[in-house]
Amino acid sequence: MITKYSMYAAAICIIALALVPGATAAATSNVVAITCDFPGEMIEAGETATFDLTVANTGDTKTCEINSWTYFDDTDWKIRFVDGDRDVYKMYLPAAESKTIRLIVESPGYAPVGEYPIRVGIGNGNIWLYVRITRTHGDETGNLILTVVDKEGTVVQGADVGIYNGDDRIEGMLTTAEGKVSIGAPMGVYTVAIAKEGYQPWSKKTVEIRIGQTTDLGIVPLDKENFYADVRVKSPSLVTTVGSTPGYEIVLKNVGRVDDTYRLGVKGLPDQWYARFKEDRDATEDVTEAYIPAGEEKTLYLEVIPPYSVDVGEYNLTAVIESAARSYEENLTLRLRGTYDLQLYSRSYRSEIGPGDSTGFDLTLTNGGTGGTLTNIGVNISAPEGWRATVDTPTIASLGPGERTTVAVTVIPPADIVAGEYKLIARVACDQAEEQDEFRVVVKEQSYIAAIGLLVVLGVVAGLWYMFRKYGRR
Repeated sequence: MITKYSMYAAAICIIALALVPGATAAATSNVVAITCDFPGEMIEAGETATFDLTVANTGDTKTCEINSWTYFDDTDWKIRFVDGDRDVYKMYLPAAESKTIRLIVESPGYAPVGEYPIRVGIGNGNIWLYVRITRTHGDETGNLILTVVDKEGTVVQGADVGIYNGDDRIEGMLTTAEGKVSIGAPMGVYTVAIAKEGYQPWSKKTVEIRIGQTTDLGIVPLDKENFYADVRVKSPSLVTTVGSTPGYEIVLKNVGRVDDTYRLGVKGLPDQWYARFKEDRDATEDVTEAYIPAGEEKTLYLEVIPPYSVDVGEYNLTAVIESAARSYEENLTLRLRGTYDLQLYSRSYRSEIGPGDSTGFDLTLTNGGTGGTLTNIGVNISAPEGWRATVDTPTIASLGPGERTTVAVTVIPPADIVAGEYKLIARVACDQAEEQDEFRVVVKEQSYIAAIGLLVVLGVVAGLWYMFRKYGRR
């Protein structure tokens, strides 16, 4: 950038030439004229302005320096002259001919709104050009986009794309299902690195990110490693009940470049547990290894068999898959919970009593489940209207797996009850389950009532016989 003192010196030289006889005519006959159809361009901060300059030489053939001067703080501005795709700093001008050259002005994204003058000098020719910033992006970041694929053109999902300033990671994210990323980052020149298990790492230095602009690295291909597998467990954490046989679905994909054979195993099994791999969920045969060609995948099923006496709780185990080059481990969790089975039983479901009498029966409650305790157990008897039914232990705090208890039920019908069969319902409810059962009580008539009834019947029969004897022949 020229200083004010050099500008003053240039002005003095021009005045001196004007005072020398014949100097003016010589100067005007050796002038380089620079013209631009559009010397002023409007852009947003962070964008690039381009000026096409026509340079005409009215004098002798010469090679001229190409210079530019700015009269503002040009930090982070990039100003260069290009011919096609080449940067240039000198220009050959044949006599009485003209050439074109392009000025590229790249503005920083934080540049404030305003007009920025630039003076261009080629030989003794000069021209003023102007860039007007219409919108600033000083409060924004730049953006980096790219797409990651493998050598076959298949998108790579989950690749880690990081932006680094030296050893410091500035920003980063994983590629989407389409293999794409779009990362915002502050203005600067960075190294972009891509890492993905099963692929060789990739990096590119001196990647410039500009405020308010998008830097597009296009499609980035990754080379696969010779041996690598992608192991995916559909549900690594299972919840099941004691006594069942849980199974994990494992998808094993060979993402390496060559075919491979994988050995299958499990470590960390609790005592008396058993586990096996199968190629089908319903298969009865075990498999200890799997051969998978490059690029293909296979679904395996890991069946875990706990002992029947296992306690309720959470258990951890690890599926181990070993290939020719490395070993893969998948941590698995199995949470076992108990089953609840409330059972009711009585030795007698039918009893006979007389009016005014009472009866009773025992009711046995059993927890036939595995691993689960029944809590807050309540016993209730539903009897016909006027009946009274009591339970000696109407509430029980808990009943563990396999445990049982017996409660006594007393039933008293009303004194004026009519003979017949009556139904009672025993209902047992707890926090985990509910059950009920039916009982029958037969109320008999008293013996003297039967005798009176017999006498009445005999009296009626005797009366009929007497009437028949007295009046029958008439």
